[in-house]
Amino acid sequence: MSVQKKINLEWKTNLQFEAKNPKGLSVDFDVPIAHGGDETALSPMENVLASLAACSSLNVLIILKKKRQKVTSYKIKATADKKIDTPPKVFTKIHLKHIVTGENVNPEALRKAIEFSEEKYCSVAAMLKESVEITSSYEIMED
Repeated sequence: MSVQKKINLEWKTNLQFEAKNPKGLSVDFDVPIAHGGDETALSPMENVLASLAACSSLNVLIILKKKRQKVTSYKIKATADKKIDTPPKVFTKIHLKHIVTGENVNPEALRKAIEFSEEKYCSVAAMLKESVEITSSYEIMED
């Protein structure tokens, strides 16, 4: 069984684009000034990195909620190494640092939630892991 997803992309000005789904939800794209853009939005590659962080965090939070962990704040600091010598200039390594604040968050529960997200539930990670090394770490802060 499969589901079809649709996005309409429209050129706005210079190298700025807007992607919109059928519900009207949108995200903007631009490129760095060095490449002729205006830097008014994330670049396509930054959006890939942000999509991985969002996908991972959504799954981790769902798992932690099921494990009755009291999370009050959740952040991911995503970093990526990018090949720049020849096109295509793709990511070669990505690291996601999960920063979780809460009340008595169990480190093992968080570790397993991140592992399940990376290995089973995060669709973006599943697509990327064939071509890029993805690693994770975490930090727990008491609320």
